[in-house]
Amino acid sequence: MKKIRANKTFLILIAAFLGIGIIMIYNSTVIYSEGLYGESNKLIFKHIAWIITGIMGFIFLYRFNYKKLGKIIYFFLIPTYIPLLILAFLGIVRKIGVTVCSSDFIFAPCVNGANRWIYFNPFPLPKIPFLGVLGFQPGEFAKLTLILYMSYKLSKLNRKDIQTFYLFIVLTSVTAFLVFMQPNMSTAVLIFMIGTLIYVSSGATLTPLFVAFPLLGSISAFFMMTSSYRRERLLTFLGGYNGSGELGAGYHIKQVLIALGSGGLWGVGLGQSRQKFQYLPEVAADSIFAIIGEELGFLGTTLLIFMIAVFIYKGFKIAKNAPDTLGRLLAVGITSWFGLQFFINIAAMTKFIPLTGVPLPLISYGGSSTVFSLMGLGILGNISSQSDD
Repeated sequence: MKKIRANKTFLILIAAFLGIGIIMIYNSTVIYSEGLYGESNKLIFKHIAWIITGIMGFIFLYRFNYKKLGKIIYFFLIPTYIPLLILAFLGIVRKIGVTVCSSDFIFAPCVNGANRWIYFNPFPLPKIPFLGVLGFQPGEFAKLTLILYMSYKLSKLNRKDIQTFYLFIVLTSVTAFLVFMQPNMSTAVLIFMIGTLIYVSSGATLTPLFVAFPLLGSISAFFMMTSSYRRERLLTFLGGYNGSGELGAGYHIKQVLIALGSGGLWGVGLGQSRQKFQYLPEVAADSIFAIIGEELGFLGTTLLIFMIAVFIYKGFKIAKNAPDTLGRLLAVGITSWFGLQFFINIAAMTKFIPLTGVPLPLISYGGSSTVFSLMGLGILGNISSQSDD
């Protein structure tokens, strides 16, 4: 009976996050969707379609015995790393000036200075009914693939052997580098942090980390300071800089803080946001926490953070009680993925860290994030069903 209650808590929290996302995305995208598609409900219907797709993945992996993961893990590698290689290559050739940011590569167009998407049916190919152009972000898929493959391999190795460290550092660094070259530094850093937490929790030796981390940290700092837009975001965070252009990084965080400040204790009321009227960039994606704060106030965001804390606690409890090493590493990896992403998004929205483009899991608008997140949670649920929590 205890196990059933634990699973119900896990499922109820997932359903609650998805429900909050549907409500807030609908509230925040009516005006934007009307202007973009001529249909005020277009974006919310697309998001619901992604949720349904993700739930199908959740159900399949919830019922699939994670102990048989070795039989399917290699099917994740090709659709992850071939697209990552393609996008990294396009990012590199654009960086050195061979090409410019454009939509000439119709299957992997450059949007806002980055190649982050792979499209299956770009124009002039026919659109899929209701969904339109279908694509995905390999960087989002890479989070799940890294967790699955690294957990599986570490569970088979002697974790006191230096080869374990080599597996971690090569696999995690290569994956993060490919994502970074799109460029997408926030996702690359997140991937590396997830890989590190899996490695640490495996019980492997930590000594090599004290050598590798200062070097990797120096390299990251170099790339941050030699990139104009990353440097701009850092300087904006430190203060005294408002970003270049009318819609620079300073504008974005200013609108976020206006939204959160306007909410006060109780909020302006569900559906009554003023910042959603095209003042706040990425209103339904990275910035949706600001709309939640504006409409539901400090009490609403506090309740959401409490739900997140319970969810993360539940995930690590599943890891603690997992019946084997593979289950423990998978649970740590998936829970760390969600915990870090929740923290980074909320910390960026409240200006505790520099502004970054990381969505709020299960709540922000986005097909790739929603589908792959639900697939990962299906595995976590499967581990929970076989544990003694």
